[in-house]
Amino acid sequence: MKSAPLILLAPSEDKVPGGAKGRLAETPAQRWVRGRLVALAKTGTTETLKQAFGVKNLGLDRARTEALALTGPVPLLPALSRYTGVAFQALDAASLPAGVWTQVFILSNLRGLVRGDEPVPPYKLKLAAIPGLRAHWREALPRQLASIPEGPLWELLPGDSSSLLKGWTRPRHTVEIFDGCGKAVNHFSKKYRGLVARWILTHQEGDPCRVLKGHIPGCRWSGVVENDIGGMNLRLVVDP
Repeated sequence: MKSAPLILLAPSEDKVPGGAKGRLAETPAQRWVRGRLVALAKTGTTETLKQAFGVKNLGLDRARTEALALTGPVPLLPALSRYTGVAFQALDAASLPAGVWTQVFILSNLRGLVRGDEPVPPYKLKLAAIPGLRAHWREALPRQLASIPEGPLWELLPGDSSSLLKGWTRPRHTVEIFDGCGKAVNHFSKKYRGLVARWILTHQEGDPCRVLKGHIPGCRWSGVVENDIGGMNLRLVVDP
């Protein structure tokens, strides 16, 4: 019996509010981040908080309130219900079987690695918001990453999130996305990462050779080469 495919995604800044109130268990690494985020919300200037949360004037009060609320019971939703950015819209996890959610893992700036069905509170936090946050997760993530089960693993991350995995030795497959002129697609690549993840999960197929035969809406596969992390790198071209 073949192992189920697994997906690694970056978090989105857009998140659904609300959820059932509860308390999250936390590791020392997660506590470190939460404590510094709460302290930042208490003492940061307006401009500092706008940059830290990645919000403008209208979203600042809500983001600060969410951060301060992390000291007690918080509204909780499964990660794949909480995140609503472009990649997650394309993935459309709500239309997939609930069991599939356990095959998705997300690199949360607040919690580190979270599985798709694990609870996440509402929050705003840029990776550069807290001094040392990037280095903190680089050190703490290996222990969390070790919990990912066996199976073909697809790292569908932008460079900023992918850099957190530097030094991790587990082989994994990747996808590069280009336009019809051969130029790398950056901003809109989130949508296509979500579509690739959806195809893999819908068909329960993680073999790169079989993924290459799959149809991704509005795109075409144009080749595959070995990547430098022990897997294969597929090239996806977005049709004009």
